[in-house]
Amino acid sequence: MRQKVVWFILGVLVGSLFVVSAYSPNESVHYAAPAIQRIPGQNYTTYLLYPKNGLPISQDFLKETVPKLVEKSAPNAKWHVYAVPELPKGSVITGYGIKVTKDGRVEILITATGNGAPIMPDKIRSELLEWSKKAPKFKPDVIPKEKIGVPNGWEVKTVDSNGNVKVYSGESSPYWHSFGALEIRKVDPPHGNLYARFYMYGLWNDGDPKWETFLVGPGDRAVYRIAPGYGLRESGNRRYDDFVTYRARIVHDWNLDSRLDPQLELVKPIIEEGMFKGHSQVSATIGGTPSLTFTATIPEYEMDPVADIDLQRSVWIMKFNPRSRDAKYTFGTMVASSARVKEAVLHDGNWHRIVGVSLWVKFESCAPGAGFCLHPETSAGVVWYVKVG
Repeated sequence: MRQKVVWFILGVLVGSLFVVSAYSPNESVHYAAPAIQRIPGQNYTTYLLYPKNGLPISQDFLKETVPKLVEKSAPNAKWHVYAVPELPKGSVITGYGIKVTKDGRVEILITATGNGAPIMPDKIRSELLEWSKKAPKFKPDVIPKEKIGVPNGWEVKTVDSNGNVKVYSGESSPYWHSFGALEIRKVDPPHGNLYARFYMYGLWNDGDPKWETFLVGPGDRAVYRIAPGYGLRESGNRRYDDFVTYRARIVHDWNLDSRLDPQLELVKPIIEEGMFKGHSQVSATIGGTPSLTFTATIPEYEMDPVADIDLQRSVWIMKFNPRSRDAKYTFGTMVASSARVKEAVLHDGNWHRIVGVSLWVKFESCAPGAGFCLHPETSAGVVWYVKVG
């Protein structure tokens, strides 16, 4: 059985040799340790991992290597974070970049491909190098002047619908601390491409000794984006066919580590704010006090949010009108959710899986007059890890 297809193309004009590899989703995949390039910066360090021989990067290699790089780059930080991709069978990781600041914040870029698309090491390396030129930038911590809570000497207990008890004592000025930004780019011809950029936040200084609260949400250029083959082909990219977006789903799965006893808290946008049908935009605010505000775009036909407190995950199901511009061309939206985990478990000095974030898409291509349609699927996702102490 053929394991891989490799083309050697002699670059006559540039006088170099290029290696291009492609993999079928039905064939076994061979991996190789990537090249690792370290680029020191002012108050941060960048690491670029890319194929050195046309073979993709394994998820296991990233799980073993990246946390060591993070801790080495920020040895004095109390909090360390990183993320690794979760891809379906037939898709492979082609590149990984991470910028680590001295205080443990990270900015991550992941590149991936699927369905036998070629892996071009030189192009991937150039893409990562271009990304590395910009220093990581995070929303500054803004500590509210107003304090919330109860006066000193008093104590308040609250019980939610699941019977969970929270105890508040004293006053505090909580704020959302941005500690991670992630960008994932997946090229998947002939069907379409996926892109996502979002931020991870922690609720700092909230005065709650039992729980740590996290949020996946908006930030600079944050978006979940789908580029179907129809629009790509119309724009001149002949690697794609006339596939439109048929269904899509964004998932924030907080139920990855039962020891943390994760509790889904906030989901935005949510159906309580109105029926989301037809192309429209909805302004959403998440986080209480303090809060983050963003705009969610609703596709034609609709977006159906689901807050699942049984599985501790939030899901946004999107249904597209195949004849609409939303289905034929690039569509982008934004969503957010938050959850809390047990602080005592999180602060045990070990790495913990906090949340999985994924974008899944089903495309559609119907043969005129043939009476049948094709519905290929693709997805891209990541899992965030956190270590305290």
